[in-house]
Amino acid sequence: MDGEFARLLGWVAELALRGLVGGLLISLPVVATVALVKFHRLPHLRAYWQVAMVTVPALLAGVVTGWIVLYADPYSPSFRIASIFQVDGPWDVPWTTFLLYRADPALYSYEPLLWIAQAPDTRPELALVLLFVGCLLVLAMVGVLIYLRGLDLAAGLLGVAFLFLFAQAVTIYMTALFAYTLNALNFWAALVALAILQYFRRRASHGGH
Repeated sequence: MDGEFARLLGWVAELALRGLVGGLLISLPVVATVALVKFHRLPHLRAYWQVAMVTVPALLAGVVTGWIVLYADPYSPSFRIASIFQVDGPWDVPWTTFLLYRADPALYSYEPLLWIAQAPDTRPELALVLLFVGCLLVLAMVGVLIYLRGLDLAAGLLGVAFLFLFAQAVTIYMTALFAYTLNALNFWAALVALAILQYFRRRASHGGH
């Protein structure tokens, strides 16, 4: 009986620890986003923050760049389904390893994208995405030049770069966290995915009648 109680306590303690770690990992981007919003309440930062033509393209460019950095970096951990759920795979690691060697945006290099920019024929699909990112950044800069003046204009130009890098960092972190969470849930995530797949299959079959 004592052995069963000890195992139960150990199981509860493990669940509690996983819950605390999960809360910590999820809270990091939330805290960063809240800090970003509060930061832009300061004088001379409020103006460009309220111009959608400046902020939306800059943030979207950062999100897209975060994804293609992960996709193009040959040293990036695999995001294939088999790799995500693999036991002792790239995502089956302690949370400290995840933070230091998976989720840190500084680990992922721009070098593959620079090669693609110089030789677009090598990866034409990624070159097209890079062109899209460039157009978004140009649109944001044009918005700064049209709507802002004086110190607000200077803040807007710096703000475009800041928002771009911020969105890129959060995108890399959240994408890595998603893969890490799927690995941690493993069986339950696969079960939920199977249930969703079965649901849509049934809807498709009913729709065909």
